[in-house]
Amino acid sequence: MQIWKQFSNDGIGPRCREISARDRERLFFLMHQMLKSGQPTEACVRAVARAFRSEKKEELSAALHGIAQKVSQGKPLSRAAEHEYVLFTDIHRAAILAGEASNNMTQAFALLQELEDKKLKNQRSGMAEIITPTVLFFMSCISMFNTGLNTMPTMAQMRQAQGKEMAAIPQALMEFTAVTAEYWYFILSGFIIFCVTAYSVAKSAQGRFWLDSYILRIPGFGKYITYKTYASMLLYFPHLIASGVKPKQMIPIMEALATNAILKRRIDLFNQVITTGGQMSDAMEKAGFPMISVTPVKVSETYAGNEKGINDVMIEGMHHSYSILERELTDAYTQFVSVFSTIMWLLGGAVLLLEMLAIVMSQN
Repeated sequence: MQIWKQFSNDGIGPRCREISARDRERLFFLMHQMLKSGQPTEACVRAVARAFRSEKKEELSAALHGIAQKVSQGKPLSRAAEHEYVLFTDIHRAAILAGEASNNMTQAFALLQELEDKKLKNQRSGMAEIITPTVLFFMSCISMFNTGLNTMPTMAQMRQAQGKEMAAIPQALMEFTAVTAEYWYFILSGFIIFCVTAYSVAKSAQGRFWLDSYILRIPGFGKYITYKTYASMLLYFPHLIASGVKPKQMIPIMEALATNAILKRRIDLFNQVITTGGQMSDAMEKAGFPMISVTPVKVSETYAGNEKGINDVMIEGMHHSYSILERELTDAYTQFVSVFSTIMWLLGGAVLLLEMLAIVMSQN
């Protein structure tokens, strides 16, 4: 931590090293308020920085003052925030870029505040269901190791003195815990090697592409990542189109929102269709958008006309497409929490049952 702090002070790393979800939600809300009042971007950022400084949050305030300084030098906010990648992630900067493209920064920060608020609600709703069975499972494992290392050897000596042999389950439990306790450093070394290798693979371009391709193949999880990425795009599309932004101008925003390397390559297909004069729905379909979200856009293109170059029905269709994907994501998250908690409850119960069975069998 001290090394990281030294780097931050020297300008090598970001000034803001960590920020809670609540502070980030408040940051977006305050920026929305200041922009809505008609203040320029630099003044808004400095005002929010002073607000956080009054709350003794010096790192966050210093980071915002640094961003404001770059904005005063003529940089757009999306570029000025690149150095503070902890405070503003790629998705946040993409939203700001969308606001700059549509000349509606107020709406951009309103959407960011809404997304952070939803994230907080999801964390609160699923946290208890996940933590409780997980803690039970780990406590059961600790109890099992205590039994296998301390109780079982004593019971084995007593049975040996009586001329009896240990049953298979108590013997297996005792041997498993003994081997694990004796060679724990091999397990730890293997885990560290795995983490370092995975980190190295994820940091290289080819390794990241390979990793992202396999992530999308995971049943359920790959679909969730895809839907989440495309839902974030559909959240900004209507506001961009309503502001007169052309589909060709949306591509940098789409690339910033697509954190998966495979999905980012699909945006090239979107670009090809738009460049050759194709329809928005065809470009979305080619880029891999789920058909359930493409259909409302296709209907609006086929049966609705343009008014002043802006298709209002398409904008409504995109809002509806976003709502569809958002419902799918909510259902998937709820299902994941339910399945994960059920599995952890079963694992915790199985470990406790195994421990009790070993104790009972060692006494008979």
